[in-house]
Amino acid sequence: MLPRPNALADRYVALWNERDPERRRAAVRELYAPDATYTFYRKDPIVGQEAIIAQLDYTHEIYDPMGYVFRSANNAVGHHNVVRLNWVMVNGETGEMEMAGQDMLVLAEDGRIQSDCQFHDLLPSSFRYNDGFEENGVATRPAQPSRT
Repeated sequence: MLPRPNALADRYVALWNERDPERRRAAVRELYAPDATYTFYRKDPIVGQEAIIAQLDYTHEIYDPMGYVFRSANNAVGHHNVVRLNWVMVNGETGEMEMAGQDMLVLAEDGRIQSDCQFHDLLPSSFRYNDGFEENGVATRPAQPSRT
């Protein structure tokens, strides 16, 4: 059975905001199937819970020091075993939007995410976006976004 789309979106965004590594790890195991695939901007698909956990850790290394947090757009919709949700990344102090995107989630029979495909609708404008990857998805340097 398909979960309520906005409830799933809230859990999804809460995972990306979770600062405690052990709680993040537990949330990934609850939210994602063991062999789930996460595909996003400029990288090859990430496969499996451990790889998704590593990506979350990496994301926190980049954005936590800059004070960014993620928010659901509260417009998730779904049918069958697919949910589409939008999110924004905002400055935690001012609430100013820095990034926007959407994810298409395909759910496994047990309701966990089997496939997560992320699209960026708006990339950050307040800092130089050096994510460490060239256009072909190969890491060439450490990610070091910096405010402009």
